[in-house]
Amino acid sequence: MAKRKERNMSSSAAEAVANIEELLTQILVSLPLRSLARFKCVSTHWLSLISDLHTLKNPKISAFFSSKIEDECFKSIPLGNHEIPPGWNPFKTLNNSVPDGSKLRILQSCNGLFLCHIPIFGEQRKHHPVYVVNPTTTQFRAVSSPRVREDMDRLAFVRYALAFDPSKSPHYKVVCVTNKVATIFHLVEREGELHKIDIYSSETESWKHLNIPFQSPSDRHRHYDLKRMGMHFDFWSREGAIYCNGAVHWIRNGSHADLPLFSRREFVRNETDVLHYFDIGQERLLLVSTTPPVPLVVKNIPLDSESWPTEWPRLAQRYFGESGGHLYLIETYKHCKTQFDVMEMERDYSGWFVKYHVDLDPLFTALPNSNAFVILCLSQEKEKHEEEDSSADLLLYMPDKGISYNLMNKTFKTSVVELANEELFLAIDGRFYWDEVVMYPYMEGLACVG
Repeated sequence: MAKRKERNMSSSAAEAVANIEELLTQILVSLPLRSLARFKCVSTHWLSLISDLHTLKNPKISAFFSSKIEDECFKSIPLGNHEIPPGWNPFKTLNNSVPDGSKLRILQSCNGLFLCHIPIFGEQRKHHPVYVVNPTTTQFRAVSSPRVREDMDRLAFVRYALAFDPSKSPHYKVVCVTNKVATIFHLVEREGELHKIDIYSSETESWKHLNIPFQSPSDRHRHYDLKRMGMHFDFWSREGAIYCNGAVHWIRNGSHADLPLFSRREFVRNETDVLHYFDIGQERLLLVSTTPPVPLVVKNIPLDSESWPTEWPRLAQRYFGESGGHLYLIETYKHCKTQFDVMEMERDYSGWFVKYHVDLDPLFTALPNSNAFVILCLSQEKEKHEEEDSSADLLLYMPDKGISYNLMNKTFKTSVVELANEELFLAIDGRFYWDEVVMYPYMEGLACVG
């Protein structure tokens, strides 16, 4: 009798907590996301509460994944106090479910969702979709533009991009840009110079085919003989995109931006080092034709007696990412890896400007056994009611440690990382000239991919 009464009291207490929405929300926020995924099935009330949690609409980076599979999983780097179990592979379900799953590669990460593909070239590519993956829930969905399946030829140009903002909508979109021209050699012909764009919506589970073909933005209002073919949206642009402020963006790959030109006793950018982006709301393919400024570390290369540079700048890393609604570009050069500029894109896309000059020499002096690093991301947070950055940190990965370097007060914090991925440092030595190693941020989330 006493035990039954005790059980009834416990049940009543649990029901009381469940009925106090504010208290229940506080409890749910403190739980791991994998537990929340299960609790969404308790009731429609709990489903609504969990879906509206601030932590789900504003996810934080907890780890980074490398772009390629090694030893049957993507190499990962935990961030802060987050722990990653040995052998953890949130892509395992996808690896085991599709042909050639061991060759899976990440194209893009976007607020907790990943866009992946299996690198296939030639006509066979039309049989291989891209995959939208939620690593937290291990769910995935295969999507493929009907245009790719129907019109793919051996030299077709295809770029996919993922757009997802959980603070605005639980749904995502996949953008597919195609061009049937052999643009890898800039062989642009009159009848085939137009890009075609398709958009997949997870809300409608269907593709929208835009009726108006898109000319390469650099060629509008130009005579055919004067077209700036080097500025075309083509194979010189990275496969992976960056989503920011309702648009997806493609930067040129490192091999195309590796060598600034030397003219009139100074280095200048190649004019083809441009940025293409697709505004999803306006449904327009656009171009930022203004090239990034030449970094200070390149400008400062001394000249010899015949006015030739004593060093020729060779690109070591090219980081392109988003933080706080801004696009950032960071380039490090082999002759002086510890000094570089952090460039930010203007809100109106009028061009790049230098936001920070960075000198990591004091950091390496304090950490004498570290002589290589990989840029993971730039992270900034704003105080309430303040327009300027209150905190801007550059996250770096060194052998066995992570570094958080504050760009404003030039201080740093270290954390132990139980991972030594040699491949990341091979990239710094230039051995992945055509195959850049990119680290993709991972955020926990419960978004449904379909």
